[in-house]
Amino acid sequence: MSGDTPQPADDGVSDTKDSRESTEATSEKRTTGTLGADLVVRLNDDPVLGFCVYAARPFCRGERLFEERTALEATHDAHKEGVRNVYERYCQLSADRRRALHGSFPYLAWANGVDAQEAASARTLVGSLAKGLVIDNRLTAADHMQMRPDGGRPVEDGPGALGKLGGSSSPKMAAKAKTALFGLLKRPAVSQDVTSPELDAEKRARAETLDWFSRYAFRLKPEASFVKPGGNHQAAVYLLTDLINHRCGGFQNCRVSADVGTISVLALRDIAAGEEVTINYAKDVKDFQCKGDCCLRKQAKEGR
Repeated sequence: MSGDTPQPADDGVSDTKDSRESTEATSEKRTTGTLGADLVVRLNDDPVLGFCVYAARPFCRGERLFEERTALEATHDAHKEGVRNVYERYCQLSADRRRALHGSFPYLAWANGVDAQEAASARTLVGSLAKGLVIDNRLTAADHMQMRPDGGRPVEDGPGALGKLGGSSSPKMAAKAKTALFGLLKRPAVSQDVTSPELDAEKRARAETLDWFSRYAFRLKPEASFVKPGGNHQAAVYLLTDLINHRCGGFQNCRVSADVGTISVLALRDIAAGEEVTINYAKDVKDFQCKGDCCLRKQAKEGR
């Protein structure tokens, strides 16, 4: 280090201006995307909002941003005593399909005991079921870890650990888990005197997977279900569409349109490059709390 004394700026104005311009340039770079990209996927500035999707180029009103195939569909009755078979459907998926889900949903990976690093490596598969779409995927492994309840810590391998049927478990462990699951399906309740580490882990994985699906799944119209015609309890999740954040009615800039095996996201108005893509979840206010600026501004005015 030299002995020269640092000289103060003339008036501080240029430093402030440079700092502001640098901040604005960084913010623009985070959202506008690389040349040729359609959308940018990244972690929201407020982690409470999780992953989010930004327009990397302008979209016109009525334009389809993308169409995406279903990642997982299951029967999910409105009443808890009805059929809710998402855990079974998840377990029946191929390893590649489960891995893609883990890349979009860190919570699901955690719920099923998938190694944090393994799940984070699958983040590159976000949007892989969308047609003709160029995505600037900026999700890092650290972003993925941040959205896990365990913060990315190694999964405990022993009694009390989450079931690893959907992760990197051994064949022996997977066989025990399937046996426990079969027994669980055969009777409505498990006797209090019948317990094992595998059964406890499977029950927990089932409950957490159901909770995840309840929060993320889109309800399908009767005519858009794979199962028997007229069934109105089918719901589905999507690798990219589910990452789009909610805005209340009148504040969203897109809408979704579900069909058999696919979903489309359509622009309700012109969308500028760098603008966040938003939709209305149409969820009951009793089960959903909006975290968007549309409600934050309202709460601030009401002094909450």
